[in-house]
Amino acid sequence: MTGRAQHQPFRKLRLRTTLVVPFILQIMTAVGLVGFIAYRSGQRAVNDVASQLRTELTQRITEKLDSYTAAPKTINRLNAAAFAQRDLDVSNPRGEYHFWEQMQIYPTLSYVYCGDETGSFLGASRVFEQGDSTVLLHHSNASTGFIRQDFGFDEGGNRSAQLGTFDRPFDPRTRPWYEAAKETQQEVWSDVYIAFATGFPTITASLPVYDRQDNTLVGVCATDFFLPREVNQFLKNLQIGKTGTAFIMERSGQLVATSTEEPMIQGTGEESDRLFATDSANSTIRATAENLTRRYGDFNEIQSVQQLDFRLNGAQQYVQVVPFQDNDLDWLVVLTIPESDFMEQIHASRRNALGLILAALVGAIVLGLLTSRWVTRPLLRVSEASNQLAQGDLDQQVEPSPILEVDTLAGSFNRMSGQLKSSFDALRQSEATNRAIVSAIPDLMIRAKGDGTYLDIVGSDRLRGVHGVQKFSPGKTVHESLPPDLADLRMHHVQQALTTGELQVYEQQISIDGQTQVEEVRILVLGVDEVLIIVRDITARKRAEESLRIAEENYRSIFENALEGIFQSSPSGEFIRANPALARMYGYDSPAEMMENITNIGEQLYVDPEKRAEFRELLEQQNAVKNFEYRCYCKDGSSIWVEIDARAVKDNTGKVLYYEGIVQDINDRKRREAELKKQLEELQIEIDQQKREKEVALLTNSNYFQEVQQEIAEVNLDEFWS
Repeated sequence: MTGRAQHQPFRKLRLRTTLVVPFILQIMTAVGLVGFIAYRSGQRAVNDVASQLRTELTQRITEKLDSYTAAPKTINRLNAAAFAQRDLDVSNPRGEYHFWEQMQIYPTLSYVYCGDETGSFLGASRVFEQGDSTVLLHHSNASTGFIRQDFGFDEGGNRSAQLGTFDRPFDPRTRPWYEAAKETQQEVWSDVYIAFATGFPTITASLPVYDRQDNTLVGVCATDFFLPREVNQFLKNLQIGKTGTAFIMERSGQLVATSTEEPMIQGTGEESDRLFATDSANSTIRATAENLTRRYGDFNEIQSVQQLDFRLNGAQQYVQVVPFQDNDLDWLVVLTIPESDFMEQIHASRRNALGLILAALVGAIVLGLLTSRWVTRPLLRVSEASNQLAQGDLDQQVEPSPILEVDTLAGSFNRMSGQLKSSFDALRQSEATNRAIVSAIPDLMIRAKGDGTYLDIVGSDRLRGVHGVQKFSPGKTVHESLPPDLADLRMHHVQQALTTGELQVYEQQISIDGQTQVEEVRILVLGVDEVLIIVRDITARKRAEESLRIAEENYRSIFENALEGIFQSSPSGEFIRANPALARMYGYDSPAEMMENITNIGEQLYVDPEKRAEFRELLEQQNAVKNFEYRCYCKDGSSIWVEIDARAVKDNTGKVLYYEGIVQDINDRKRREAELKKQLEELQIEIDQQKREKEVALLTNSNYFQEVQQEIAEVNLDEFWS
């Protein structure tokens, strides 16, 4: 009996039962567990919600502080760069529009300015009057006796009329922001202080500026940031539960900003000072600070995020303290939320969740019963069809189903028998096609084991014939088909490929019939102990590379050693390349020195600017210029005559990429031409004189002249006049 019982098959279950019963059991179990866990973890949920809310809010505060503190540092870097590049001049005020634009872009800034080592100062401040803000320009230098003068800005950011003058000299070098940046030689934040002009708690970010040539300090750029105006407003607008409170304080305990309306400054004028959190008029801030003092003793002990609870007037308070640091800026962000702010919502959510769970349980049971019946019927038909298909009957037809997936499955069965034969035919055709493609590839492809035994060889009958068909055939090994040194190299890369799994690529030279052939070999892994070796003849790519290398060396030798100047220049008038002969022609020691000093060919080289225009016009019309002569300046200021042959190099669209050409020094030729011209002029004068003398002599020696002279000699003048 026992033996028969062991071999009895398990009782089969119907699909409907298999779907419905486990589904109902799972739903009931899940509902019970959810209800039990919801009941037991109520208080834990409260703590989690409080923790998450505190974390989220403090993260938003620190992110906002990051954005607030990033802006002054960004402005300082921009101004320092402009200062170093001379776009911003403090001693001779220039570039103040930079400050004006920055004040327009960053409304959180209150003062942007720079001072230099001469004691000069230039900056722009934001002045608040009756809810509106105005940007003013301030500067002082030696010409003003270092008395600060105030100006307005027009709508374009340009300096307008003077509005006032400071009552005493101002030396930025003695200010804490200047001294701190100079001492630390890096970005630095000031302590929070009360600005004398506004009475607002303020911090200053400053950055030293160094000369780009000798790296000496030339000045300091700084930016002021009014804390209460921006940070307080952000904290007030932050939704901290219903009655939650947030405040920021220094490690000393003095308040930086709060979410309340209370003032943070006590006293007036020079007697004013910032309020300590423990002295705050707000009971929540005061109690939270006192609790932190009792727990940690010193606020410097808080170096990481802290969450703690305490009771105030019998109510539970959830507190989170987050350190905020930026270079030497070291604050504490404190958030306090009463438990009552979110308990009501949590209780309501718990009741709603329980009701939804019970409704879902009932609905899931009913829906499961209906769905199981609806699904099982078409699945049974598909099951019967698949059984017939497994027995070899490919003409099975399954009726359509309203269930998309089952209907798709039925359609697949209906098409399967017809497609099966087509698939087999297509597979055979594909295999033949792939073999034809592989055979046409010019590479020799070898499938081999890890020990070097060839399994299959296809492709490149030419390479197989060159290497020897008998040597490269299945069953042969690497050492049987290659010289020993090449075989060892081949096996080394095979093992490397199998070990690392990476593609191996190398080149080899093999002597075939007295001719050296260069081949590229690629080895890739096909399986655990199987690789594919691809061999390609690259003798002709290699020869081309060598020819190109020789041509490049010849061109470089001609370029460097030519007696004529050779150049390439941009259409805007900058040298791209130049050879030593051209640099010597212009009096420079090297092409690098010439290209560094000559940044505008038209203005710095051409003695006659109109010749540059004529040269470019000829290039635009003819694309080339021959025997073009002009005078150019040398490094020492002298001028020489040169002759240039050049052409314009263009892209496919006709755009000029650059000019290139050859330059010859024709100064000696021009000098000889001038001397020859002068000699010719002098010779012409001498020839003309000799010609006149000959003509006179010819005239006086003529018979006519002799006869006239004879007749005149015979005339009696006394008788003639009488």
